[in-house]
Amino acid sequence: MSLVKILNVNILNPTANFLAPYKFEITFECIEQLKDDLEFKLIYVWSAKSSTLDQELDSLLVGPVPMGINKFVFEADAPDVSKIPKEDLLDVSVILLTCSYMEKMFTRIGYYVNNAYTDGEMQAAPPATPQLDKVQRSILADKPRVTQFAINWDDPTQEEQPPVESVEAMMAGESDGELDNDDEDDELDEDEELEEDDVDGDEDLDETEAQDEAELDDEDLEEADQMQDDDDEMAVEDGPTSMTHSAMPHA
Repeated sequence: MSLVKILNVNILNPTANFLAPYKFEITFECIEQLKDDLEFKLIYVWSAKSSTLDQELDSLLVGPVPMGINKFVFEADAPDVSKIPKEDLLDVSVILLTCSYMEKMFTRIGYYVNNAYTDGEMQAAPPATPQLDKVQRSILADKPRVTQFAINWDDPTQEEQPPVESVEAMMAGESDGELDNDDEDDELDEDEELEEDDVDGDEDLDETEAQDEAELDDEDLEEADQMQDDDDEMAVEDGPTSMTHSAMPHA
């Protein structure tokens, strides 16, 4: 069981200039007294080729951490553009917020960031040298990708479990959310097929029932005709006897 749970991350400036600092208001709960501080990091990911290209924007130690709900604001500078190729400054990147205890990460929250010019002409024909003062970053704050790591809080030196989702998968667009949507689409297709099968099955049942009823009606008619013939024969045979019995009281 995790002793620290991130309850909420409020990005105070989800839309801002590319060079503006990042501001995250973080709320977390601690259910037990910790022996050491918590460490929060903000990491900018502009390439999925290698994690060595990531930029750690800032780190912050929080402690001693009291039990209960805690809140603080984490502010970090924009990435160093001199370390990013010009062709990779625009379009989609990723910002990661990580939380660790005794150098073992137990929570990672990733957000997609879209960097684009706000001017229509510059969007259509971007300048050869990016003009970052006219580039706006938009963080998809409502679509975080949260990955939990299981650590031993008494002995964090033990190796944690592998993450559910890698940063490379996020950069490639293979996020959990998108996979879930695909699964939902598959489920919808299966439901539609099942509904079609049910309709076909109902139609087959209706046809079968109609045939059975028709056969039963024919059988009933045949039985009724046979019973009528039997009754006619009995009436012919029993006629005189019946008349004799009915005449006996008058004798």
